[in-house]
Amino acid sequence: MLGSSPPKAAPELELKFQLSAGAVEALRARTFPLDKSSISQLHAVYFDTPGHTLRDGGFSLRVRRNGETYIQTLKHRAGGGLFERDEWETEVDGLDLDLTALEGSPAQAAIGVATLAPAFTVEVERRTHLVTQGHSQIEVSFDTGVIAAGERREAIAEMELELLDGAPNDLFALARDLQAAAALTLSFESKAERGYRLAGHDRVAALKGQWTVIGPDTPGADAFQLVARDALVQIAGNAGLLQRSPSPDVLHQLRVGLRRLRAGLSVFRGMLDAEGLDAAKRETRWLAGELAAARDIDVFLQRAAATDEIEESLGRAAFFRALRISQAKAYERALAAVGSHRFRTLLLTLGEWIEIGAWLRLANDHQRTLREGPATALAGPILDKLNRRLRKRSRRFLHSDAEARHDLRKQAKKLRYAAAFLGEAFPNHPKRRQQFTTLLRTLQDQLGELNDMAVAGAVAMQAVGRRSGEIAFAAGLEVARMGRDEGVTVKAVNDALKAFRKVAPFWAAPRNDDLNVSRPRLRNV
Repeated sequence: MLGSSPPKAAPELELKFQLSAGAVEALRARTFPLDKSSISQLHAVYFDTPGHTLRDGGFSLRVRRNGETYIQTLKHRAGGGLFERDEWETEVDGLDLDLTALEGSPAQAAIGVATLAPAFTVEVERRTHLVTQGHSQIEVSFDTGVIAAGERREAIAEMELELLDGAPNDLFALARDLQAAAALTLSFESKAERGYRLAGHDRVAALKGQWTVIGPDTPGADAFQLVARDALVQIAGNAGLLQRSPSPDVLHQLRVGLRRLRAGLSVFRGMLDAEGLDAAKRETRWLAGELAAARDIDVFLQRAAATDEIEESLGRAAFFRALRISQAKAYERALAAVGSHRFRTLLLTLGEWIEIGAWLRLANDHQRTLREGPATALAGPILDKLNRRLRKRSRRFLHSDAEARHDLRKQAKKLRYAAAFLGEAFPNHPKRRQQFTTLLRTLQDQLGELNDMAVAGAVAMQAVGRRSGEIAFAAGLEVARMGRDEGVTVKAVNDALKAFRKVAPFWAAPRNDDLNVSRPRLRNV
């Protein structure tokens, strides 16, 4: 038991997997027989303030009973790492908290004078095996049990691989071997996070991306990892939520996570190895394609006229029934994708590549400089290039077709994400940065409106198929309604482009060519 100073934080490197039905039995039968395991019954009580202050600060605090031993543990994610957490442990007398053990810890300031009380409990049977992989020692734990928050219950079926001694590449190698034997889905959601959701703190809501802080002195490699880690967490989290409770918002945020990751690959590609980059782009493109139809139909239904706005007809009612059938099939396709072996492999492969991939060992002087030098060395030229490209392609907007407008939207999206990723690396002009990003957001939203109008016809035709002329006529009317304000939206986009071309880049001193007057253009990068 501790007095006035907290125990030293011990980094913990582990991989967590959600187990599908039958996965535990498959792994036990082939690799982890029961008679070779160490079995323990664990009971844990998680504590927080009434307003869940610890949860909001990224902490979890529990007291766990293992046999006759009681361990109080404070955890906090370490430095943005996907697979690392800081952990403070101390032995206590029972399931009650020892508040003195928190003195001097990072959580003390978050708690303040608030009262700590039980938030939820976790009951688990843990079967543990020690494995040698290469030159490393790895603990493999199977947890089955239940999380309880009031009257709510949720089953647990997880496997954790913890590196006790050795190299991270051995940890990932074992994970790949096990994933080939059973359906294992990499998860970044802790038992604490599941418990808080069950307790009503987080609800089954779409997981949005976090604000990634990349400062002027952040090394390029760290900057890429921060961006890619957060995007991968957003992808994995929303994929899990989609399987539990499919919804348009969850599907949308899953796609946003993919876009953010793909934008990160584009921004940082100068320091990345070609093989890993190509694989990441190929697999994320596949997943985006599997989700696209469901998202397009969701948008169509969200934009459709309400029945109290127009006179309902039999043809229109039949068209929307057909559209709902198409939506159900599209969601079946999306759910099949996130439940597939290919998706499970995607998560593990990307996680390994982000953390310990070949890009971290490239000896090329240019790539090593980008990797080890400050992120600003990479950010400035990238932002210049994306900014110049968007401005150039926007000048013929009024004469562009749907395909060119879609390309313009993609360019605006790339620049917006790059500015979001790297904006804090240029702290000298915060007002200009805010103006720049606000205008980009407006522009992207307006271009999105035009894209939705362009896609509406294809969505309607797919739903109608070979159905009767009355249904096709109703579909045509609906598409026409959605496109009736196209002229207004085109003008709004053009106005947004004019405003954007007048704002100076926030990452450099204002130049006249940024302000749309005649001066030499920005140097090619």
